[in-house]
Amino acid sequence: MNFTGQLFTYDEENRLTAFETGPIESGKVVVFIGGLGDGYNAVPFIPLLAETLDKLGWSLIQVQLQSSYDGYGTSNLQNDICQLDSLVSYLLKEKQKKKIVFIGHSTGSQDCYWHNKSGQYNQSISGYVLQAPVSDREHFSKNLDNFEHHLKLATQLRDEGKGQELLPRDTFWAPITADRFYSFGTRLGDDDVFSTDFTDEEIKGLYKDIHRPICWVYSENDEFYASEKDKRQVMERFKSLCPAIVETHIVPQGDHNITRTDSQQAFCQIIHDFLKQF
Repeated sequence: MNFTGQLFTYDEENRLTAFETGPIESGKVVVFIGGLGDGYNAVPFIPLLAETLDKLGWSLIQVQLQSSYDGYGTSNLQNDICQLDSLVSYLLKEKQKKKIVFIGHSTGSQDCYWHNKSGQYNQSISGYVLQAPVSDREHFSKNLDNFEHHLKLATQLRDEGKGQELLPRDTFWAPITADRFYSFGTRLGDDDVFSTDFTDEEIKGLYKDIHRPICWVYSENDEFYASEKDKRQVMERFKSLCPAIVETHIVPQGDHNITRTDSQQAFCQIIHDFLKQF
């Protein structure tokens, strides 16, 4: 996977960069935000996405955050939002962008949720696409060894005012603080915004301050979707309780990263149609 484009620094203090490809002189741009462990060129559908955007006259930006690659365990979502605001400010002032859409992949969808809710520049975002917005809590509780033990330890450290302490090496595949593990693993923790076991009142509370348009996209065969509940019914329930969710889709035969070519084409058609309204 390789691209021609422009690498630029949008946050000099933290030495954070972003890479823009496609018609970089365009005033319309899609910002791709990866998930846990992701950085540049993180998922296989990016080339087709860039091609799709190019035909529409939109450029594509991949963004590096302090939480990129293995940095997520010692960072948090609010830090991500501050850095995304720095990026948006740069795009508006230095690159004269007029239309900006975020696409969040996996945990990048949490960034989209929180930026929509409390980002300083959320009114400058035309829309947010949530691609594979699965619940980390539901997945980790069923698939992470000794999950309850690690969550208990994280909770104890936080209660002692030691939330920024690292958990033992065997907790996760990357260094992770008690605060971040608690955020992933606790009901209604900062990262827990897509779980399928929420009550209606919990969803209403989570989404009451969400106002910018959202396109919610599940993959049919997402291996990280740990719920027994029907995906379409889950999306329709969230949509009925949050008017900002304007579109819901399921990518046929898609997995978490959308590796199949036909699934990538289906996803990119969803993006194509969503962007046409802007």
